[in-house]
Amino acid sequence: MKHALIGAVAGILFASSALATEIETKSLEELYAEAVAEGGELVIRAGGDKDDQADYYLDMFKERFPEINVTHSVDLSFYHASRYDNAREDDSKADVPDIIQFQTLHDYDYYAERGLLERYKPKNWEKVYPDYKDPHGRWIGLFGVAFTNVFNSDLINEDDAPRDALDYLDPALKGKVILTYPHTDDAVLYQFWNLKEQYGWEYLEQLVATEPTWVRGTSMPYVAIDNGWYGASFTTSWAFVPFEGSDTRLVLPEEDYFLSWFQTAAIPTDAKHKAAAKLYLNWMLSEEFQGKWLQFPVRMDVESPDGYKSHLHYNTSPADFHRFMLKRDQVERFRLQIEQLVGPAEGPAPLELDYSVKP
Repeated sequence: MKHALIGAVAGILFASSALATEIETKSLEELYAEAVAEGGELVIRAGGDKDDQADYYLDMFKERFPEINVTHSVDLSFYHASRYDNAREDDSKADVPDIIQFQTLHDYDYYAERGLLERYKPKNWEKVYPDYKDPHGRWIGLFGVAFTNVFNSDLINEDDAPRDALDYLDPALKGKVILTYPHTDDAVLYQFWNLKEQYGWEYLEQLVATEPTWVRGTSMPYVAIDNGWYGASFTTSWAFVPFEGSDTRLVLPEEDYFLSWFQTAAIPTDAKHKAAAKLYLNWMLSEEFQGKWLQFPVRMDVESPDGYKSHLHYNTSPADFHRFMLKRDQVERFRLQIEQLVGPAEGPAPLELDYSVKP
């Protein structure tokens, strides 16, 4: 009996070991050589609402690995997810990308549960914050993004810049605030959900009554502020270190909670260029890239820029945003409530906006 039990346990352990996904050990140069031998192609579908939003890191990747031909497109994550769904249904799988990189974190749970994502742990996997990677290697966070206060220092003195929600009710900001329609973007919707939880529905009514300029997409607010068209927003993002020659600044709240998440990526099981996809994930988790990212790195051993600490030191929780995204009934009910308060979204879709024209 004793021997039979030991044998059964050994069998279970052997089976578990066989299923375990080992962490990558190859160097970037070795992975690069394999990607080139595979054909040197890489197709990425990146979530975002402005077509140049992935250029910052993809330009670095292309320069680092010039023999890889990168084809990418940026669009709202829920559109890219539905395109991936349609591509999977097609027998040829011709349009299945090599990397999906979305803000819609609930999609990864859906795909992982159905076995649609490759199990793979890039090098440095163990240095990524535990909450922002699948323990079985099916998806992983790449870089942190914070939506919080962005203002133009030429229009608003830093001491007067809004930091917390109540500051945005200041009559002195009349005509200077630009916000994203919350019912068109789940990340912004999450911000408004937390404002409701903190200050009540009455605060949202007061904010709408200040008549901010509403736009679709989260890119126009930072473009408009950087162009000096508007003074402030909290439904957008910016680099922790100001760009040279720019008057645009990011400041975190003094008291309030703010949104952050880790943009997440995975390799579909039907991807055609998995060697190139693995190279991409490994480079994104390398110190080469993490040390150059503009906000929170996803690696525990890499410091944030400009003296910022890790996201763990601030009033924010990427894991809570993930939990919010999984509550689809709550999300959709709140979306309709907010639309009743703010009104239907007007204007072109974010990817069709003319960013040279003041909204």
